[in-house]
Amino acid sequence: MTTSSHQRSSSQATVVLRGIQTLLLLTACGVTALAQTPADKADDEAAEDTVLALDDLVVAGSKTARPLYTVAGQVTVIDRERMDRELVSSFSDIARYEPALEIDFDNARFASTGISIRGIGGNRIAYELDGVPLPQQFDVGNFANSARTSIDPEIIQRVEILRGPASALYGSDAIGGAVVVSTVDAADLIAPGEHSAVTARLGYFGVDASWLASSTLAYTHDRDGFLLSASVRDGNQPGNKAQTVPSDLVDYQQYQWFGKWTRRMDHGGELRTSIDYYRRDTDADLQAVLGFARFRNTTAIVGDDRQRRDRITVNYLLPQLDWLQHGSVMVYRQVSDTEQLTDEQRFVNGGGLQLQRDFFLREQAFGGELMGQLDFSTAGLRHLLVAGAEWDHLSLVQRREGSQLDQSSGEISSVVLGESFPLRDFPRSSIDEVGVYVQDEITIGELTLTPALRYDHYRLAARTDELFTDPQRLTSLGTDELTLRLGASWRIQRRLSVYAQFAEGFRAPPAEDINLFLDIPQFNLQALPNPDLRPEHSDNFEAGLRWFGPSTSIEAAFYYSDFDDFIESRVALGPDPASGILLFQSRNLAKASIYGFETSFNQSLGALAESLQSFTLQAGVHWARGDNDVNDQPLNTVNPWNLVLALTWTPRADFSADLRLRHVARQNRTDFSDSEFFVPSAATIVDLTAQWRPRDWMQWQLGLFNLTDKRYWRFPDVRRFAPGDPNLDVLSQPGLHASLALRLSY
Repeated sequence: MTTSSHQRSSSQATVVLRGIQTLLLLTACGVTALAQTPADKADDEAAEDTVLALDDLVVAGSKTARPLYTVAGQVTVIDRERMDRELVSSFSDIARYEPALEIDFDNARFASTGISIRGIGGNRIAYELDGVPLPQQFDVGNFANSARTSIDPEIIQRVEILRGPASALYGSDAIGGAVVVSTVDAADLIAPGEHSAVTARLGYFGVDASWLASSTLAYTHDRDGFLLSASVRDGNQPGNKAQTVPSDLVDYQQYQWFGKWTRRMDHGGELRTSIDYYRRDTDADLQAVLGFARFRNTTAIVGDDRQRRDRITVNYLLPQLDWLQHGSVMVYRQVSDTEQLTDEQRFVNGGGLQLQRDFFLREQAFGGELMGQLDFSTAGLRHLLVAGAEWDHLSLVQRREGSQLDQSSGEISSVVLGESFPLRDFPRSSIDEVGVYVQDEITIGELTLTPALRYDHYRLAARTDELFTDPQRLTSLGTDELTLRLGASWRIQRRLSVYAQFAEGFRAPPAEDINLFLDIPQFNLQALPNPDLRPEHSDNFEAGLRWFGPSTSIEAAFYYSDFDDFIESRVALGPDPASGILLFQSRNLAKASIYGFETSFNQSLGALAESLQSFTLQAGVHWARGDNDVNDQPLNTVNPWNLVLALTWTPRADFSADLRLRHVARQNRTDFSDSEFFVPSAATIVDLTAQWRPRDWMQWQLGLFNLTDKRYWRFPDVRRFAPGDPNLDVLSQPGLHASLALRLSY
């Protein structure tokens, strides 16, 4: 690191720490005075039996249900009701109105592929379904990209988003945060006193002209509960505002089957078994890139893709014991298969060539978790101790196949663009992760201290086989890590709490970054393995406040993250001096930092005027800055600041409407040192949604999105494409479109 960058980093850290101190001082001095007004005290006395938002239970922050005011960090909860109200049709829609959350989008063929929080993505977010880690995202070249978002929202009951590093609880994958998804239970659907429930949902979603049909049956008898659910979607490519190139044509069918059985034991324990199967079939006719750059001689590209994931989970909740308030044992098995087949037609030297390139990836995992919660007191202090152990075994098998047919001579070759097929881009790999964690929630009056410590053992074993034969290009590694977290939250007053935390983050080098080897002679490029890749580490500071009044709520957070050995995947190193081949390699970035703030605000307008009793105003904003502290350049993974405003009108219990405004700024801090890319202009989008329940068993939802028919782009979608690339037209966001859904419940 240069002297100037070191000074700048030190200056940034000083600014951040001063900002945290200022936030806490203002909160303790000024806000406390506001909170203790006589009117508010009287309001407290009149509402003692009201459950406040500060007391709402969240799981992501502690791996066990705890009141929000004890959590030193920002947690957002998105429940089933909100997903219906916002007409969520895919997991990417969950991020639509969350300023600090982004869903990575590749193109019309592969759609949404990953998750980013506060500018941190690339498999750095722990993403769990009922405690089971969902598959990682992997891509290579233009024709292969496996997605992390292989789940249909219809089986989701609740999503918790923990922003900021969570390695002390969730391990290597959580250096940027955690997204914890819970599926629906029979008890969630069956009304008190009843034994069964049937729900059905039909919908049309204009974002991709898709149709949905889903049905769920729930039944309870004595100690048993049963739930069966099935959903089918049929749609096209996401809409866009393409003007200069034809849009890619994509059709998909998506299926989700889900079942859950719960059994309450005589001794007080509970057994839960769940199984789900997800499948998505996609047919793509890619037209936008025809005739451009490397596809200048290409006349057609057709894709046939399938992604399948199946999972079985068994979770036993232990009965409450004198010395153990809560405990659970969970085991799982999960298999994810990605198959992407591409046919390309070219016209070269007066004749036709048919190129076939196929990509296959299987991720097979099994493992489990043992977790316990102990509540005790000692030396006048109350402790809530959460401890557990996790084990995950993952097998990765990837290969590519290809052939070339000369349509004039009929000759078939297994060499395509200089690559000899079949081949593997990285060897067969197995990954074993063992983690042991402990967190102690110590209560001292209204102050809660939460130290946490986790030990992780990570072992990557790679091996040669008939396709990956060179042991010189193969690396196995093992690493052991301790990660620490120390949080403090102070409930200053019944409606107000502040918090601060220091958290370490850790991420082991991914298998594909260590061992990836890609050689395409026709394009004069190589992607090289990096056996010297080191784990990422981060030190993170955060401070925030929460205020929940009878008509007003405010949440704010200020954070700073300092990264050591940040892993950049497949960085362009420039031409090899000896051969002139353009080289790519994953590498460690010695120093990087990301800092920013986020805030949300909720105001019942009826507190301001009686005539506005039916209206509520909500706002959320996130701003972040990322820096490569080695070369004093910005981090291109950090998105521009964005703002969400929502005005909700609820004139009566059976009807409500939401007018939402989303503003995304232009990213003015970019690093073009590798290559220039397209930077979209700022955009303001207006959406209108409404829901109506004419009967207890019937509910309608209607949405009109992008009311002004604005042509705009999302920065994370386009930052890989140079200005003038035809993909940019296809990656523009949908214009004015509508969605309509009907839910029936019996």
